[in-house]
Amino acid sequence: MVEIIIDEDACVGCASCVEDCPNDVYEMDEAKNKTKVVNEVDCMACLSCHEICPAQAMEHRDIHVAKRLYIDRKVNYALKRII
Repeated sequence: MVEIIIDEDACVGCASCVEDCPNDVYEMDEAKNKTKVVNEVDCMACLSCHEICPAQAMEHRDIHVAKRLYIDRKVNYALKRII
């Protein structure tokens, strides 16, 4: 499982990661105006949240290359079926 760490001091509360995540891993903590992880288990390590974060406030740990390759192939296969 991927471990996601959000640096609350760096997070600017823009919610870009919340809106961008295809698996609803994040939601906004309204009291703090910061992103929080709510479904870490659903993270497929696509890293779109990491790429879109203007503050680079996210860190993903335990991403294995073999797992990424498997996910990429699975996504590519699904996209080919749709197209």
